[in-house]
Amino acid sequence: MSADACLVTGAGGFIGYQLANALASEGRRVVGVDLRYPDPQGVLGAPRFSPLVADFRNTDAMKHALDGVTVVFHLASAHLRVSLPESEYWDVNVHSLPMLLKLAFDAGVSRFVHTSSLAMYGDLGSTPANEQTPPHPQSIYGETKLAGEQAVLDFCRRKQLDVVVLRPSWVYGPGCARTAKIIRALRARRFFLVGSGDNLRHPLYIDDMIDAFRRAAATNDGVGEILLVAGERAVTTRELIESFCAVFELPRPVVRLPYSAARALAHCAEAISSFMDREPPVSRRTLEFFDTSNSFDTSRARMALGFVPQYSLLAGLTATRRWIETRTALNPQTAATCRRGPA
Repeated sequence: MSADACLVTGAGGFIGYQLANALASEGRRVVGVDLRYPDPQGVLGAPRFSPLVADFRNTDAMKHALDGVTVVFHLASAHLRVSLPESEYWDVNVHSLPMLLKLAFDAGVSRFVHTSSLAMYGDLGSTPANEQTPPHPQSIYGETKLAGEQAVLDFCRRKQLDVVVLRPSWVYGPGCARTAKIIRALRARRFFLVGSGDNLRHPLYIDDMIDAFRRAAATNDGVGEILLVAGERAVTTRELIESFCAVFELPRPVVRLPYSAARALAHCAEAISSFMDREPPVSRRTLEFFDTSNSFDTSRARMALGFVPQYSLLAGLTATRRWIETRTALNPQTAATCRRGPA
């Protein structure tokens, strides 16, 4: 990837923030766009890119942000907020994309890297899945991310804008709220397995994800394609949690809840939280972590991008622990943030 000027939407999120910082550290001019950003005193530190507080659906703001940009990494999306109306998922994840793509095309952008999601697959009947596996989304998020892929590909075929669509697996690492939440729950002995724990998760360390982004922006072999990117191998949810416990020296969970009981609990939590206008601590969507199996064949990404993950699960978790401990030592004021994890 040459020293292009880059735009990263969703730059306030875990992956977007890390990506924008990594690109800026290589000497690139990077503009990040998001509605909010992490605390600059927190574990991720101050942004090394130029953060713009804006909605990527704001035409005027995006025209300004795209000035001189040659590569766009689009990560912004409506995600797993239960209280968000379905219309917002459709607007953010699908209907807003043609406008953003047109602005990018008119600005002379040469490559548009669109970030999709594996949520569109739902529960895979057989594994490993690949890019041709029929999707069966189980949530409005998965449904709209699938439709968003098609919107991007349709536009780029009409306008001949080079696009690569990435479907990343379960990304984790330092600065990830989901990673921090698991650590906090295990440390407080509040984590419990739902079901057998034999369902599969396919973890991908953040540095490997960033490498996939770099390659998607630089190579021509994957243009016009959807590419799966995932880590070294899939693991059971039980192995995933045991690995967290081993690396972070945390107690193993002893409580296992039947899925039927967890689903009933999620129903109650959603109802109560809706009445209080809050996000529920557990929901039917979050239970997908325990009742869907995800394992993926990434051979197409290996061929098109030369993408080969460098981190095993244990290596990625060890790097996460070292990363947090190093930053805590450098700035003791972030110690509490590291223990809590990002918001």
